[in-house]
Amino acid sequence: MKNKVTRYMAAGMSVLMAAGMLNAGIAMAESTEAGTEAAAAEQLTGDPDIKADIVVGGWPSGDDAFKAALEGFNALYPGINVEFQFTDTTSYHQNLATSLAAGSGAPDVGMVEGAYVAQYRNSTALTDLNTLGAADYKDDFVSFKWDQCVSDDGSKMVLIPWDIGPATLFYRTDIFEQAGLPTDPDEVDKLLSTWDGVVSAAETIKDKTGAWFTPDASYYYQLLFQNRDYYDEDLNLKLERDGDIDCLNAIIKMREEQLDMNVDMWSTEAYAAYADGTIASVASGAWFGGFLKTDIDPEGAGHWAVCHLPGGVGVKNWGGSFLCIPSQSQNQEAAWDFVKYMLCTAEGQNAMFQAVDYFPAYIPAYDDPIYDEEDPYFGGEKTKALWVELAKQLTPVYTTQMDVTAEGQIFTSVNQGLQEGLDAEGIRDLLAKNIDDATKELKEQQIQTLKDAGVWNGD
Repeated sequence: MKNKVTRYMAAGMSVLMAAGMLNAGIAMAESTEAGTEAAAAEQLTGDPDIKADIVVGGWPSGDDAFKAALEGFNALYPGINVEFQFTDTTSYHQNLATSLAAGSGAPDVGMVEGAYVAQYRNSTALTDLNTLGAADYKDDFVSFKWDQCVSDDGSKMVLIPWDIGPATLFYRTDIFEQAGLPTDPDEVDKLLSTWDGVVSAAETIKDKTGAWFTPDASYYYQLLFQNRDYYDEDLNLKLERDGDIDCLNAIIKMREEQLDMNVDMWSTEAYAAYADGTIASVASGAWFGGFLKTDIDPEGAGHWAVCHLPGGVGVKNWGGSFLCIPSQSQNQEAAWDFVKYMLCTAEGQNAMFQAVDYFPAYIPAYDDPIYDEEDPYFGGEKTKALWVELAKQLTPVYTTQMDVTAEGQIFTSVNQGLQEGLDAEGIRDLLAKNIDDATKELKEQQIQTLKDAGVWNGD
């Protein structure tokens, strides 16, 4: 277009061309905006004249996400007034459970963190969203998340996915370069494709720069289970999997050689080390990029990059949340209009994604040009395109009420095994015992839930 304009100007048509382009640009912008709103309105098919006051509950930064998309929602539903009630994650879920049990006090729309999905998906205190039309959107969502929302007997769906967390490795290109290692994501992928490669790179970085490779190497073992696929449908614990012993041996060696900082990845010490370059990398969900940009290392543009998970771990999801509508809500139609706009339109999902880095589980959102943009914070890398690629490869897993407790045992059990000097098999055996002990009562509850649903075939 720029070359065409230049030629027309050379022909003495600059004024006419400029005026024509201005008018066309205004018309196109107005047409695009109108078309976007019309498309959203057509897709939602709600009552634009509905009037209601609804309460939306959750934890930060969900409120910031909703507020970022609220203007678009209000344009379609000006009669729906939204009040936000947000607190910390733990307090929120405690309050939600209490209000659902009491039959009053719950918000009209509630968030549910991915860790709690198995506890809530059979709840009779939540509205079956299929009765409101949720089933129509099934093919528009990443199946990995959608399937987690369906009740154990397959009869209803009381949750709908919001976001996912395609997991990647975030690494400091300046530290890698100082150590004489490649910095291009494709080359780093090759370098770290095996656990031997991870250990070798960590040794080089420690020797050349003094930096630790990662905050706590035990998190590498957790990556193997990051999809929360701990159990099969007969509730057998599945700890043995490809590469697990190689991974544990790498962790043992890294701890012995002091290649990890040996602090929790969420600690104040780790956050400071990410920013000052004394930790070279950390694995996490896509949303961690938002943490880096806003809280951890806001001045770090250009010295961070993103690649696939190390050690041949494969495609994993880290985190994500859901929305629900409690049955006690007196404004279910308006609540569903809110949920549909926020989660079932590209406009809503992408407004929230750009505000707080909650990566959409809604596949049509990926058609937006933003997913092919270069990210200057990550050195111009197309990080969103990478996360889309990973999101589309996620496949459904079997989730249970024991998953969160099992997950919590990994960090403590691996570090316990390291302190006791156990070998890889010994650490895995210790983890199995600790998980079984910690989940005994939860397993009984899960079995009863499956019996109630008429789908338990075990003893």
